[in-house]
Order: sequence, then structure tokens, then C-alpha cells
Amino acid sequence: MKPLDRMTRDWSGGCWRSVLTALLVIAVLSPLKAQESAEAEDPWGDEAWGDDPWTGEKAGWQWYGFIDGATASRIHDDPAVGDDYTLNETRLQLEGERPIGDYTATVKADVWIDGVEDGVRGDLREAALAGRLTERMDIDVGRQILTWGTGDLVFLNDLFPKDYVSFFSGRDDEYLKAPADALRLSWFGDVNVDFVWMPRAAPNRYITGERLSYFSVVEGRRVAAPPEIDPRERDSLGRDSEVALRVYQTIDSVEYAGYAYHGYDNQPSAVDPSTGEAYSPRLTSLGASLRRPVLGGIGNLETAYYSGEDSSGDDPNLPNDQWRFLGGFENEPFADFTLGWQYLLEWTRDHDALVANLPAAQRPYAPDEYRHLLTNRITWQLLRQDLTLSLFTFYSPSDADYYLRPRAIYRFSDQLTGTAGGNLFGGADDWTFHTQLEDNSNLYLRLRYSF
Repeated sequence: MKPLDRMTRDWSGGCWRSVLTALLVIAVLSPLKAQESAEAEDPWGDEAWGDDPWTGEKAGWQWYGFIDGATASRIHDDPAVGDDYTLNETRLQLEGERPIGDYTATVKADVWIDGVEDGVRGDLREAALAGRLTERMDIDVGRQILTWGTGDLVFLNDLFPKDYVSFFSGRDDEYLKAPADALRLSWFGDVNVDFVWMPRAAPNRYITGERLSYFSVVEGRRVAAPPEIDPRERDSLGRDSEVALRVYQTIDSVEYAGYAYHGYDNQPSAVDPSTGEAYSPRLTSLGASLRRPVLGGIGNLETAYYSGEDSSGDDPNLPNDQWRFLGGFENEPFADFTLGWQYLLEWTRDHDALVANLPAAQRPYAPDEYRHLLTNRITWQLLRQDLTLSLFTFYSPSDADYYLRPRAIYRFSDQLTGTAGGNLFGGADDWTFHTQLEDNSNLYLRLRYSF
């Protein structure tokens, strides 16, 4: 644990650099925003946009976004990374939309000054065109955020890309979902159908060792970059495409859904034995879910079967097939106070064959045949909902590890919010999923101005 004086020095340096930068930008934006509002009220003001060439009507881009200052300091020394921060940045997000006939074009992009990786970074999160293709079919094509399934921060049939580096580092929850280039078709009828085609594989933004350390089963310890994890890319247009399908309907207040996916594992979970190079193996998944009112709350059940390249389960360089089962329940016992529980079971098929064929040095790190995970979400809104307190916990009794996400959000005004929270990891064995991240445990602060 860091001594108190060191913690104070770290936070007073990194935290206030990011937050003060954000405040300076806010100070500049606020009068501009006021001027913009005044001009909007002036009936003699100049027209900002001409006629829309697609419709002949007065139209144009509508822009909004935020400026965000954020910092997160480790609460433990991490000898593998050697950096006191998991996050130290000032971020600008701009989002715009424009009607084009029966369609809407959307753009969302982030630019930020990154004090951990030392540079200016950017990310195009959305650039898509969406609208009605026929009376019963919608289309959404371009860069977009995709999601479905019933889990709360637990994903079975949602195999679209995630950004766990951002999630564990202290960024806002919206950055857990990473963008994908995709074509989405939605058909509405007696049964509703969503079809998604991603022309090239869209992997997770996984831990590479630059910002966060992790456990290496090859070296038998926690490591970080260098060397950075550099797996084989699945970036061939068309050949490395992925497809996903959801069929769903609501009958008597019960939401039913079936899922199918064919593509690649979002993690580089396989190893080429001839080169030692990691890569994402092929993955096919089938699943189902239901959600319904029960006992004064909402209950959900979901299952998925993952089938990969190793049908017999005896290749130590490939992940085994798995069954996954999820059950959840959420209710509001009193006003502005919400509780949610989930139980996840991961059953690794052909587990005995997997263990028998692992190298002797890696057998202690083999996953359990049955992995159990319990989650709990507590959310309490106070002070006329200006203050939101929450705690999300992950606990695995089989792995004997945990992950805690405490958070407080205060709304100073409609435009200005502050957030304080943490990502706290721990457990018994260094190689389990959450314990390997123990040295990345952090406390964070964020200040956001929306416009």
C-alpha cells in the first residue's frame, strides 16, 4: 500500500493536472455556449445551414458532447508496469446527427491527451447511417456500438467487442463497449429479427501490458510490456468476417430471444505451436434468453454454448468448448434504491483432456471445470437524485477472487457532473481472472462538462 504522503503527492499531481485542464476548457466553452444560446433566440440571426440537398428542408448537423478530465491512481505499487497511474487524461467527445431524408447520419468521436501513454489519442466511435429500408425493415450501416443479451456487465450471447482496458482503468462505463464496423438489419413482424454482419473480425480491446499488468502462464508471474502482446490480426476484409443473429419477441410480458454467432473469439486465446504467436481462434455460439416480471422485480435467464476449433478438447493450445448459464434478478425495494443479483456458471467441456495435455508447468494454472461467479449491484439515489451511490461486486467462490466497483456521482448542474470511484481487485491465487489484476487496483476522479 502506498504511504499517505505519496498518495497525496500522486493525486495532487496527476489528478489536478487533468481536472484543471478540464476546468480551463469549460471556462472557454461556457461563454461560447451562452453566446450560442443568445444567437438561437435572435430571430434576425443568420441561417446556420442552407437547404438540405436531400429533402429541400431547413436542416443541418446538430452537435453536442462533453469535456472530461479524469485520473486514476494505483493503490499498490506495480513492479511490472512501474507507473503510479492507470488513467490520467483530458478528453473531448463530439457527437453529431443529421437527418437525410428517411435516414439519420450519426458521428461520434473522441480526442484526448493521454498522460499514461504520453500523447494525443483519438477514437472514431460511431459513423453510421440508419433508417427505414422497407415498412418492416430498418438498416444501420457503418461504425457503431452493438449490444444485446440480458446480463449486467456479464456477457454470454453479446459477443460484440468490449474495451476492458478502459473499463478496468477508470474510464466511464460507456467505454466498456468498443465500436465495430458493421451492417445491421432489423426486421419487425410476428417474430423480430436482428442480423449483424461485420466484414472483418472485431476483437476486444484486451490487455496488452502497456497500461495494465496481467498474469502470464508461460512465465508464471505477473508481467507487462515490454514486450507488448502482439497477436496475429484477423483483419482480412470478407475472409475474416463475422455474423450474429438474434430472434426475439415479447409474449404476455415475457421477452424471449434466441441467438447465433459465427466468427472468432474476441480474445487471443489460442497459440500457434510452430511460432508461439497468439491468435483468436474460430468460435461458433448458440444461445437463448428470457426476461419477465417476477416477485415484484425483473428476472432473467440466459444460456450460451461456445464451440471452437478443438472438438475433442485435448489440444492445450486451443480453448475448450463451454456451456454458460446465467440467472439474474433486479428489484426496487423502495424508491430510488435498486438491488440486482446474478449467478454465472461456466462449464468447460472435456476438462480432464485439457488438464492431461497441458505442459506440466502450466497445470497449476488450468481453469476449474466449473467456474462460479456471483455479482451484486446496489444503486441509491439521494438529494433529489443529484447524488447517485453505487457498488457493483464480482465474487467467484471457485476462483476465490473478487472485483469491487464503488462509485459516487454528483450532478452539480445539468452540464457539470463529478464522479469518484474505484476498481479494486484481489484474491488467493495470482493466476485467476480477477486476482491477476490486483496491482492495477485504482481510485479515480472524473469531472465532466456536457454541452
